Amino acid sequence: MKPLVLRHIIIGLLLVTGIFHLLVAMVNAAPGMGTGLAVFGVIYFLLSFYVRRDVHAKAITKKNKHPGKYAIMLAMAACALGITLGGYSYIQNGGPLALPMMFAIDVVIIIAGAMWLLKTQVKT
Repeated sequence: MKPLVLRHIIIGLLLVTGIFHLLVAMVNAAPGMGTGLAVFGVIYFLLSFYVRRDVHAKAITKKNKHPGKYAIMLAMAACALGITLGGYSYIQNGGPLALPMMFAIDVVIIIAGAMWLLKTQVKT
């Protein structure tokens, strides 16, 4: 896959999972999970715009041939943190069936981010 396609996948999945987290937090959250779901929903939603803005706003220079590297890495880190905290909470307390679907989306974002980083690394 081309880096542009991977970046669009990451942006789209962050937006979808952000909205999905907010909907589950409002409608079907297990007791004590609503706040965490809402917080991560907002984080993912905002990250989708940050990844898009960061990649489009920076000029491509000799030193920075692939802008957006740090935005993609931040999105990957947020997804890893979401899987860790959400997974721990899910194992301890259970929760709605939507949570494993959210974990799957997070895993796809991490994989797509790793592929993007590999495809855009600067050869020295």
